[in-house]
Amino acid sequence: MTFPTPSAKLALAAWLETHTNFRLSAHANDLPSALKELDTSPKSISYLAQFTMLKRYFNRAILGLLLVSLFLGFMAVPPAFATGQSNQVNIFWLFIILLGFHALNFVVWFVTMTATMKQHTESKGILLSLLIFLNRKISKHSHINTDVSSAYIHWQCPAHSNKWLISSISHGAWGCYLLAGWVMTLLLLLTNQVNFVWETTLLSDDAFIQLTQTLSIIPQWFGISLPNQLDILASRVDLMSQTAATRQHWANFLLASIFIYGVLPRLIFTFICLAMYHFKRATQPLSTQEKIIQNRYRQQESQSRNILDADHHKNSASAMNTNGTNNEPLADSALSQHWALFEWSHAKPDYLSSARSVSLLNSREEQDSFLASSSNEPIYILVNAEQSPDRGTRRFFSRVSMAYPSLFMVISSDDNARFVEDWQRLARETRLHFTQLKQKD
Repeated sequence: MTFPTPSAKLALAAWLETHTNFRLSAHANDLPSALKELDTSPKSISYLAQFTMLKRYFNRAILGLLLVSLFLGFMAVPPAFATGQSNQVNIFWLFIILLGFHALNFVVWFVTMTATMKQHTESKGILLSLLIFLNRKISKHSHINTDVSSAYIHWQCPAHSNKWLISSISHGAWGCYLLAGWVMTLLLLLTNQVNFVWETTLLSDDAFIQLTQTLSIIPQWFGISLPNQLDILASRVDLMSQTAATRQHWANFLLASIFIYGVLPRLIFTFICLAMYHFKRATQPLSTQEKIIQNRYRQQESQSRNILDADHHKNSASAMNTNGTNNEPLADSALSQHWALFEWSHAKPDYLSSARSVSLLNSREEQDSFLASSSNEPIYILVNAEQSPDRGTRRFFSRVSMAYPSLFMVISSDDNARFVEDWQRLARETRLHFTQLKQKD
């Protein structure tokens, strides 16, 4: 699937709606139509174009890392073949150079993955942190919006799948290093005649023979001609000159071991970790804001818009004017239901004296406690139209609309209220029933 995918667009829109003033159109027929707004806003360079540019930079950074690994692999082998006039190469010194650090890194990776298998960590590791740092530096010079950059990092490197992304990059880099070393070894063996020797002070000859034969088990499955016991003994330093067959057996043993114990495992684990990364990404639950956006466009918005006229009829129940701004005006029994006052700085209105309960939602703790509970009973939240809804207000009502399906926003206003339309727009965008109560002078 080509980038950006619908899930990537949804993640970008959710991040922007949560952290900026950007809002998807509330009048779009469906979610794909609404997400098209990412292609046109802002006019200079759209959010989606910036998002795609960051993805391109990230991919190029990974490609650069793989190319550096290839270069290091090509450069690591020639010094080990610098035999001078003796034309002798220590076979197990080559193994240490090409496979020793690879094996050590593989053991460390396996132990780390096993220890953190059931842990959910947000650590990105040195490698991924370096790539993110380079990505941010490049995006800064490319004049990419910082919120888009943060949205991309949040989408590309989610906490629950970071370790699989890091692992796939690490295995890929080591695979490139070993593949380059294998190719360079092959080229040097094709163009040079060397005698493979071994020597040891601490190990016995029998131990060396046993080690070689152990490493030869898997390559033997493929019918490769490998050193036998006579070849191994003939390769003891200063013991005897080697035949062409012995040299070829050792060359086969070296190339087969590098590929089977180095290149092949790294490539296999690269694909496994990459598949796990995409699987974890695909099974990641949607964030609250993503669910809100999806629910917003599950069915076409159908709210009538009535013009507010100068209606001065008395309301005996509340001593107020009630102007219905949607199809469901405030019911007569509403004043006896549960009410909440959102960021309310005035005294409790007298018309709520008959309410079953009246709670305040002024502090963060009070709002979180309100969100933590859920109810299907009618709930009325009174807001003050003299105050403008901010980003925090938008986040609260986006979340509360999911916890309370029977929620009703009541906009309290007078002739001097300046933000009635802002509250009405917020209610429409969060798909809340709402009405306006105009206070009587």
